[in-house]
Amino acid sequence: MASDLVLCLDSGTTTVKAAVFDRDGRAVAHAEIPNSALERHGNRVEQDMERTIADAEAAVSQCLLQVSGEICAFALTAQGDGLWPLDGEGQPAGKAMTWLDGRASALLASMPAALDAVEAITSSRPTAASQTLQLLWLQRNEPERFASIRHALRLKEWLFFRMTGTLCAESGSVLPAWGDWRSGEAHPDIPGLLGLEKGTELLPPIGTVGSCIAGLSKQAAGRMALPEGLPVILGPGDVQSTFVGLGVGPGFELTRASIFGTSAIHGRYFAEAAAIPRKHSGGMVQRFAGGGGFLCFHPAFNGGTVFRHAARVLGAEMQPGYRPAYSGVVLHPFFEPGGERAPIAHPFASAAAFGVSARTTPEQISWAAREAVAFLTRMAHADLGTDDREMVSVGGGVARDPVFLQLLANVLERPVQPHAGGETALRGLAAVATGALDTGSDDEAAPNGSYLAPAGAEIEPEGGAVAGYLGRKRAIFERLLDEVSRHWEDIAGLEEVASGLA
Repeated sequence: MASDLVLCLDSGTTTVKAAVFDRDGRAVAHAEIPNSALERHGNRVEQDMERTIADAEAAVSQCLLQVSGEICAFALTAQGDGLWPLDGEGQPAGKAMTWLDGRASALLASMPAALDAVEAITSSRPTAASQTLQLLWLQRNEPERFASIRHALRLKEWLFFRMTGTLCAESGSVLPAWGDWRSGEAHPDIPGLLGLEKGTELLPPIGTVGSCIAGLSKQAAGRMALPEGLPVILGPGDVQSTFVGLGVGPGFELTRASIFGTSAIHGRYFAEAAAIPRKHSGGMVQRFAGGGGFLCFHPAFNGGTVFRHAARVLGAEMQPGYRPAYSGVVLHPFFEPGGERAPIAHPFASAAAFGVSARTTPEQISWAAREAVAFLTRMAHADLGTDDREMVSVGGGVARDPVFLQLLANVLERPVQPHAGGETALRGLAAVATGALDTGSDDEAAPNGSYLAPAGAEIEPEGGAVAGYLGRKRAIFERLLDEVSRHWEDIAGLEEVASGLA
C-alpha cells in the first residue's frame, strides 16, 4: 500500500472508538466518545440508527484531527447480534433492536423444539439477542413494521452500507443465527423452523473479509474529510477482532481469552473443528477470519454492566483503591432483561443475593458481584475444555483493575495476562483487515502480529486460605444456581402480573 496509515472504527455498546495505526502497529491517533444512540426502556434496548452513524463519523473526525499522513484503508467492526432493519428505500425501518433487547425472551419458553432444530444446524441456540427471534417478535407484535423490512443487517453492516452504499455481510457474524459455520452458508430451513414469514432473503450477500471491500462514497467522504473511493473493509465482529488483538488465533501462542466489556466473552481458539469439545448450548462457533481455525466462545449478556447494575440497584459501589471484601454474601449477577445466554442459558435468569443481613456492607455486595463474574468465567472456560493449564489473556475495562485480575486468577486457578489498552478490538481489526488487503483473500492471510495489544505482567493464582474460601464459595454459588434456576420463569411471570397492577 502506498501509505502505511490504517483507520479503524469500533462502534460498541457503551462507546464508539476510532484509531489510526501505522504498519509497525503503533497507534498514532485515538478517539473515543460515548454511544449517545443507545436507549433503555425496561426490556427494550434500542439504538437510533441515524444517530449511530453520526456518532461513528464524529469519532472518526476527532481521530483524524490528530493525523498528518494519508489514510490508505478504513476498517469497520461493531457490537454483534441485534437487528438493524432497512426498508425498500434503504432507510431505517424504525430503531435497531440491540443485542441487549429482551423483548424476544418471551418467545423462548414456547418453542423449545424449534430452538433445538435451529441449534442442530447453527451450533448456536437462539436467544433474545438473535436476529432471527427479534424478527419473529416483530412479526407477531409489530406486523406492519415487519412487513416493511427488506434488509436485516447488523450494526457493522449498517455502517458499511452508509459508508459505501454496498450491502455486504461477513460470514462469521451472520452464520451463528442463520447458517452452518461448517459450510459457510446460510441455511434455507431456519426461517421455516422458527415460523418466520421471511428470513434469509433479507440478508445481504455473504462473503469473507477479503471480499467485503468497497470504496468510500462521495457523501461519506465529504462528511469525514476522507478521500472518495478509499478502500473500506468490513472486518470480523468485535468479539473476534478483540481475540486477535489479545493474541489469540492462528499463528499466535495463546488460545484462551476473556473480554470484560459491556458483556463478558470467554473463548478458545481451535486449529481443527474436531478438537472443539461438546459445547454449552449458549456457546457459539465461528471460523476465524484469517489464517484458518475456529473460535468457540461464550457470549454472556452480563459482563462489566454487572458492577454498574449492582451499584445502581443495590447501592453497592466500590471506591477507587478498594480491597477485597470477603463475606458470606453470594450474588447471582443476571441483571440484564434478556436473562443470560452463556455459560448459563436461560431467558428468564434474574439476579439474586443470598446471605445478606443488617451487618452486610455495600462493599461486600460489590465484591460478591466481582466474585460471581469470576465464577461464571471459570464455568465458561471449563466448558471450553480442561485439557490444558494455559494462561488466559484478559481484555476490556477490568483489565485495568489489578484487584479483580488477582481474583480472576485465583478463581480460574490459572495465570492471567491483562491487556489494559482501550484499543484491543481496533488492533485486532487492523491485523485482520490489512492481511486481507495485502493478499486479496482473508482465507490466505493470517492476522498481522505487529498490531497486537501490548501485554501486562502475568498474574499468578494465590493459594492458601483465600483459595479455600473461593473454592467453597464457588461450590455454594453453583448449588444455588441449580436450585434457584427452576424458579426463574415463575418469577418472570410474577413480574409481568405486577407490572399490570401499576
